[in-house]
Amino acid sequence: MGDTLVGIQPDPEHPKRVRTVTLDADDISDALDSLRRFRSPDAPVVSLYLSVPEDPGQLKAAKSKLHELVKPVRELAESDELSHDERESLRADAARMLELESLLVPTLQGRTLAFFRCSRYAFEESVVVPRRLRDRVFLDATPYLRPLLAVLDESHRYCVAVVDRERAWLFTYYLGALEAQDKEQDRVLRKPNYAGHYGLEEHRVRNKAEELARRHFRETTDALQQFVQDHGCELVVVGGHQEEVPAFLAFLPQPLRQKVAGTFVIDTHAVTPAKVRDEAERIVEAYEREEEQRLVAQALERVATGGFAAAGLEWCLLATDEQAVQLLLIHDDATAPGRACDNCGWLGLDGDPCPVCAHETRATTDVIDEMAAAVIDAGGQVEHVYAETPLAEHVVAALLRFPVPFAKDHAVA
Repeated sequence: MGDTLVGIQPDPEHPKRVRTVTLDADDISDALDSLRRFRSPDAPVVSLYLSVPEDPGQLKAAKSKLHELVKPVRELAESDELSHDERESLRADAARMLELESLLVPTLQGRTLAFFRCSRYAFEESVVVPRRLRDRVFLDATPYLRPLLAVLDESHRYCVAVVDRERAWLFTYYLGALEAQDKEQDRVLRKPNYAGHYGLEEHRVRNKAEELARRHFRETTDALQQFVQDHGCELVVVGGHQEEVPAFLAFLPQPLRQKVAGTFVIDTHAVTPAKVRDEAERIVEAYEREEEQRLVAQALERVATGGFAAAGLEWCLLATDEQAVQLLLIHDDATAPGRACDNCGWLGLDGDPCPVCAHETRATTDVIDEMAAAVIDAGGQVEHVYAETPLAEHVVAALLRFPVPFAKDHAVA
């Protein structure tokens, strides 16, 4: 389900009046389904990504950035490079983009707006991403989706458990957002070492305290297992006092322990969602980078040993055309111009007419973006790699479903 964003803007025709500006923002998965299907044969599609800072004092800079991003759209709309209909479409798109300024406060603070529009075909789609992405604007025949795909790359659903000897908080962490879901609390002794004046009594109280703590950890483990199942969590992050986190982990059954992506130390007497989110974000970031390094190493090792893999733009484009890509790895925000055939789906660095069906091809600003969308349409996955890895030398690599021979020497040392 999406949201309707509402803002107020002065009416240019009646300066003393204001008018309401609305924007329908869809869930990222639903929006991608619509965006991947859209093609504009004779008018550019505008793709805008605008991050809005949390600090209200920086909102003026965000508004200036919006105007800066709209500028090339307006300039192209007034140039002689396009037809009359294309220019009119871009003028309407630019005007609509400027309306977004009224939505920056407070609706989008701390988030990123991904906005796609082609006025000629009455197409508009928006997504609000709960994290900062790089500001950019793209003009092409298709929506520019790589930043959204990169967000979904890291869309593991995490369970975050904060545990001490008497309490437990369970959260879900997904797409940068943390939600409090459940809280467990057990009876414990007022002080684990409280025992009056007698050593025997002290020993009895200590044993009772340890017994209560063990029972609490067992019950929390059961609650955690049920929580992971109910919410579809793929991974787990555990936080708590430094000495108590290992004690709790020892109670986890092996299948659940294998899901633990990392741990953190936190004062459980001062737990807030904001603190937990910050700690979870740090763990998630480290886990995602380690996963990227592992996948790149796996792909390049397969290339070097002649396995089901490919490396380099030309080879991966060929594998994409053959629908052989199981997982496409893309280095950071790398882009490359190329050509695409809207008749048969062929993609390449150059070629007109299409070498497969002989239809006319179109130039694309970023053929890697087209390749990523094609891989997903064919049932594959895409992973953007932000960690420092040897993938930087190749730009892209892929794990394949079946071998795709390539004439050039792409051996990896």
